[in-house]
Amino acid sequence: MRPDLRMVLDSGPGQAYLLRRGSGAVLVDTGIAGQGKVLTEALRDWGLDRESLTHVILTHWHPDHAGSAAELAEWPNARIWAHRSDAPIIRGDGYGSIPALSHAEEGLYAHISGSIPDAPPSRVDRELDDDEILDAIDARVLSTPGHTDGSIALHFPNDSVLFTGDIATEHQGQVILGPFNLDRPQAGASFRRFADIDVNTVCFGHGQPLSGDDTALLRIAATADEVPDPLG
Repeated sequence: MRPDLRMVLDSGPGQAYLLRRGSGAVLVDTGIAGQGKVLTEALRDWGLDRESLTHVILTHWHPDHAGSAAELAEWPNARIWAHRSDAPIIRGDGYGSIPALSHAEEGLYAHISGSIPDAPPSRVDRELDDDEILDAIDARVLSTPGHTDGSIALHFPNDSVLFTGDIATEHQGQVILGPFNLDRPQAGASFRRFADIDVNTVCFGHGQPLSGDDTALLRIAATADEVPDPLG
């Protein structure tokens, strides 16, 4: 992992990524609830503090990604951004739908969903649109519905980094469609959006990041005749 980018992990399945920008930092996803201390320590490793966190971008509303958004919303300079389709759920003004599970996903979903605390409602300071250019953080929003209605990926072209959210997952050295989707065909179509993106680093919502030549695994999967199924 490059020195200005780090994956932040704690107990539980959620992952979060900090991207350093000079004296500030951008956070993509927040992990499960209660990650404030872990994120504070990660910033301190860079010589930064809570005031340095300027933007928190949520790839979707699931509690292993938006779980700590409410806590971080209390930090002095943090602004919470999410796609407009998922924003009402993040705010607590609506409820998310249960995914359409395959038989192979049912047992794993029951195990994981029972271990993840609910995400406290959080304000959303900005609702994002499809293919929106975010000048403040030099990124582009890629709408990737199917996992949730408002799932997004984030492309930072000048940093050559792609954050896929849960539409794509690294699993045992391969890239596959992420599991637990609302609409698998729609998620598969979203997955194929990654076919034409050339970056040096790919960060997934679950699984290990890819860098260098290994990023070709994402493009290969996205251009395959069949979208690689989650969980085989």
